[in-house]
Amino acid sequence: MLEINKLYNMDAINFLKSIDENSVDLIVTSPPYNCGIEYDVCEDNMEWKEYLQWCESWFKECYRILKDDGRMCVNHYINFHLKGGDSQFPLMDFRNIQEKIGFGVHKLIIWEDRTMSRMTAWGSWMSASAPNIQNPYEGILISYKNQWKKINKGESTISRDMFLESVIGIWKLKPDTKSLTKASFPVELPERCIELLTYKNELVVDPFIGSGSTAIAAIKTNRNFIGCDLSQNYINIANQRIDDFKKDSKNKELYKSFFENK
Repeated sequence: MLEINKLYNMDAINFLKSIDENSVDLIVTSPPYNCGIEYDVCEDNMEWKEYLQWCESWFKECYRILKDDGRMCVNHYINFHLKGGDSQFPLMDFRNIQEKIGFGVHKLIIWEDRTMSRMTAWGSWMSASAPNIQNPYEGILISYKNQWKKINKGESTISRDMFLESVIGIWKLKPDTKSLTKASFPVELPERCIELLTYKNELVVDPFIGSGSTAIAAIKTNRNFIGCDLSQNYINIANQRIDDFKKDSKNKELYKSFFENK
């Protein structure tokens, strides 16, 4: 088992294989989108069939490491158009892959990715010739391993207002404006997933940690975490964010229990 509350510079599949089976309470992640984004070291333009085969490989490892009542939240575009290819519906494909593996698929959360609207290509401008229709929304596919209801009771930390907001299927999230890495999501996204779906001190894993948003969210909510990224540069950025977060005088008191007990 890997050391908890630490980030690793590893390939996602090898990382997941290094985690004990039936040991993880929640996986929150957003894999490379495979739509031509210029990530640091990741190839983001596979043939779509090849991309889905790769996703199936790490989904299988995610299923293995989850506890029987473990949950998974995977973020991706609802729909986008591949350059020179057909329109794709990634979360629909993910749902089918997960069902094939054995996951129970629970719900789909929708949130607006305002950064995508800035990437809009109009196609044939003001013409019926070939307009390009963009979908500025992303989705969080929520699934579980063997049973949805938690087996053991624990301490929930979610507030009343946040609970009421989170159980509605459309989340209003502020976009990540720091842009420390390509296609990073706001800390509030994993924070909501973590507080809604886990108890205090449970283990959260992110195999595509990027700039470390899931790790920051875990610290804020007093959960344990393990994460990895293929890019050493991204791991450096994430670790620096965690260090800065810990050094912030406001956070020292707010998250004292995490820093003292982890």
